[in-house]
Amino acid sequence: MGLDYVPARPRPHADLDEVRRLAGIHSHHVQSGAARPGGWAPIEQYTMPECFVGEMREPATHPSSAVDRLRSQLEIVPDTNGNWPCFRVNVIAYNPLFPVSWRKAALTTMLPDEATESVDRWRRWYAHVTAGRMSHHLGHLLAWQAYQELLGIQAELIQRATATVSRTNAWAQRDALRQARQCIFDLPEVPPLNAPAPPPLVPDEDVPDAGRDEAIRALAAHINRVGEAVRDFNRAMPRGGVGRRPEPFDPAHRPVRDEWLEQFFDWIDPFLRTGHGLYLWD
Repeated sequence: MGLDYVPARPRPHADLDEVRRLAGIHSHHVQSGAARPGGWAPIEQYTMPECFVGEMREPATHPSSAVDRLRSQLEIVPDTNGNWPCFRVNVIAYNPLFPVSWRKAALTTMLPDEATESVDRWRRWYAHVTAGRMSHHLGHLLAWQAYQELLGIQAELIQRATATVSRTNAWAQRDALRQARQCIFDLPEVPPLNAPAPPPLVPDEDVPDAGRDEAIRALAAHINRVGEAVRDFNRAMPRGGVGRRPEPFDPAHRPVRDEWLEQFFDWIDPFLRTGHGLYLWD
């Protein structure tokens, strides 16, 4: 189960305005994070847990009627095995190399001209970042991902540590666990980080920001502190514990390439050349 792009193009007599309207209904549902039991977090906060363990959020009603009408307006040609060719939407929508607003906008069905425009924009941006340009904005995007992950990890960690307070097992009375738990309770809140602004239009507009850069350094230091707290808590818990450790974060690190993204570009090119857009299949 998941979200995929499927190459599709309007049928000869399709009403393009109606296609856009129906695609908008479907896209709104998907972007809200309500299309699966339990949901997933919105792109703006794409790694914050929607619910804690044991909770389930009721999914919103799937707009199946609109999706069926949308699909009836599109021509989807199976591959040689009789299957729809498809590629995971996550390659764009959950890719931290891309501006946040672009990721959210990727969760939609696109007509051929819209798909061509979007893919061209994604390609240009990827060419910039792999050439070392847009490094300040890219650093903010990567920090934003780390920040969102940390919000979820620290919340879960505090919840799990709190759950051990009332336990009467022998392991729950050990000094090592008490000390590890107190370190968790002593953690300050995650240092605030503003969401990334719209991306620069050209590399010359990508400039340093002293306040933003200081906030990112504070975030990196806090990630290290939380990582140590998780390590000590897991060691003190039976069977190695269950706490998630945050990924190490280096503010100076910039990824060089994304091979999965490059595979997507290679995959979509022949379809764009034959006049296909992208149908969002969920």
